Amino acid sequence: MRYFSTGEFAKLFKINKKTLFHYDEIGLFKPEKVEENGYRYYAESQVDLFNVIWTLKDIGMPLKEIKTFMDNRNPENILELFSYEHEEIEKEIKNLRRKQEMLFNKINIVKEGKNFNNDIIIEEQEEEYLLLSRPVNNSEEPYDLNCYIDHLDYCYRKDLYIGYPVGVIISKDSIYNEDYADYSYYYTKVNKDAVNENIIVKPKGLYVVGYKRGYYDKTYILYKELIKFIEDNNLCIVGNSYENVIFDEVVAKNIDDYIIKISINVSYEK
Repeated sequence: MRYFSTGEFAKLFKINKKTLFHYDEIGLFKPEKVEENGYRYYAESQVDLFNVIWTLKDIGMPLKEIKTFMDNRNPENILELFSYEHEEIEKEIKNLRRKQEMLFNKINIVKEGKNFNNDIIIEEQEEEYLLLSRPVNNSEEPYDLNCYIDHLDYCYRKDLYIGYPVGVIISKDSIYNEDYADYSYYYTKVNKDAVNENIIVKPKGLYVVGYKRGYYDKTYILYKELIKFIEDNNLCIVGNSYENVIFDEVVAKNIDDYIIKISINVSYEK
């Protein structure tokens, strides 16, 4: 059987020799043999055993619990522990993927904001999946804060938040009535495969899109510009307006540097 010195064994797992000394002292992992001169040697057969110990430690299991487990290990305990830890790792992988997706979406939003200009455009937009709040109470001043907070809380509790900002929906009638603060719902964009009774589909279709630098109280200016563009280009409003912030307090220190985006569902007049 092949034996490893303490240094060789430590090098194999890319750890400090002091770690092996400590594990020996607490009785967690002892060398196979110790020479009269004090030199410690680990058997080749101990590699897999240490690998299990190191893996358990790496996923956050305390050394005391690892020792208790190792002192009482049997096939049933091993199966139960490994099954449990496998599930925990799966949860962590899922959580990391969601965080990765959130950052990816945030990056794309910031890139969109960096390309900001005052041009109004007509573009074909794909369908999107939106989680809706309860109906907004527009009698609240300055806005329905409780509805906004409840919506955000719901997104987080249901693991639906993937980095997109909370937006507002304004109905076609409210736009025609120039009531640009008459919010119907708050919304947050979610994954296509998300399942929730409060998710609706923002329809695929033609949208007039514009951006405005500044705080929310400047959106009425953009709405007037969008309405004029719609009229000048023989378009008619056929659906809702979707308003959201591209640059918010996360990106801009000054509220005057916020960037608001508005998309209005339209079609060409017949």
